[in-house]
Amino acid sequence: MTRLASELLQDYRPRHANWWPVLLFWLAWGLLRWQLPPGTGQRALGVAAQFWLAYSLAWWALSAVAARLSARHGGPLWLIGFALVPAALLGALLGLPLTADFAWHRLALSSALLAQLLPAVSLAAVLHLLPLAARWREQRRHAAEAKRLRDAAAVADLSRQVTLAELKTLQAQVEPHFLYNTLAGIQYLVRHNALLADRMLGRLHDYLRLALPAMRAPMSTLAQEFALAEAYLALMQMRLGERLTVRLDLPADLAQRPFPPLMLGTLIENALQHGIEPKPGGGHLTVQARTQHGALELVVSDTGIGLQPQAATAGSGLGLTSLQQRLQLIYGPAASLDVTGRPQGGVVATIRLPDAPPT
Repeated sequence: MTRLASELLQDYRPRHANWWPVLLFWLAWGLLRWQLPPGTGQRALGVAAQFWLAYSLAWWALSAVAARLSARHGGPLWLIGFALVPAALLGALLGLPLTADFAWHRLALSSALLAQLLPAVSLAAVLHLLPLAARWREQRRHAAEAKRLRDAAAVADLSRQVTLAELKTLQAQVEPHFLYNTLAGIQYLVRHNALLADRMLGRLHDYLRLALPAMRAPMSTLAQEFALAEAYLALMQMRLGERLTVRLDLPADLAQRPFPPLMLGTLIENALQHGIEPKPGGGHLTVQARTQHGALELVVSDTGIGLQPQAATAGSGLGLTSLQQRLQLIYGPAASLDVTGRPQGGVVATIRLPDAPPT
C-alpha cells in the first residue's frame, strides 16, 4: 500500500510548469474584479475564486507534502486523504472573503458555514480523486499483468531447467554406452593384437581429448559432429580393417548448422554394432547431411545385415530410445527419427530437424 501511494502521487510532485495556470487564473480574476461594476457578476466570480483556491491548495498539499513524504519514506495510502481534505477545506475558507455575499457574522452558524464550504471542498476532492482513482485502476491492471508475466516466465524457466536436466541425464546415459563399446573393442585387441591395441589407445586418447568437452555442451555444430565421427570411425576402421569402408558428406553451407552433440555418434555406433559388425564381409557406411523440403536431414546408411528381428530389437534399446527422447525435448514434434530397411540390404537412419534452430 505504501508503494501504491508513492506511485499514485508521482504526478503531483512539484514542477514549475504546474504553477503558471494558478498565477494566470488569479491575474485574470483580479482584472475582472477591477473592470466589473459593483454587483455585476461578482458573486459568480467570487465563488469561482473560492473553488479554485480549494482545488489549488489541495493540489499543493498533494504535491508538496504527500508526494514528497511518500517518495522519501513510503507514506501510506491514507496520506492522500489526510493531505487532500484539510487543504481543500483551508482553500475554501480562504476563498470565503472573495464571495459577494460574505459576512463575518454568518460564520457563527455552523449550517451557514457548511453551506459556504461544502461545494468548494467537494469539487476540489472530486477533481483530484477521479484521476487518482483512474490511475489506481490502471496501476492495478498493470500490476496484475506484470504478475502474470512474471509467473509465466517463472514457469517457462522451470520448464527449461527440467528439460536441461532431462537432456543431461539422457546424454550421461549415452556417453558411457559409447565409451564402453569402444573400450570393449580395445580389450579384444589387447588379447589378439597388442600392437594394434596400443595404436588404437593412442587414437582413443586423441579422440577423447577433442570429444569430452563437446559431450557436455548443450549444442554443437555439424562440422564438430562430423569431425568427431571421422575420428571415431578411424578407431573402428583400425578394429575392423577392410571390413569397414566409410564416406562422409557434409556440404560447406551446412557446416555451421547447430546440431545436438552425440546424436550422430549414436546412429553411427548403432549401424556398426547391429549392421556391419555381424556381417561376415562387413559393409560400407555413409554419413550425409542435406536439406530436403525446408528441413535439415542427417542420413546414416549402411550395407550391413539389415533389419533382422534380433538387430531390430537391440537397435530399439538405450541408444535410439535416448536419441528419440532428446529430439522431442529439444525440438518437439517438429523433429523425427526414421529407421528403415534397404531393399538391397542394410539400414537407413534419418534424423529430420526443423529449419529454424531451437530457442
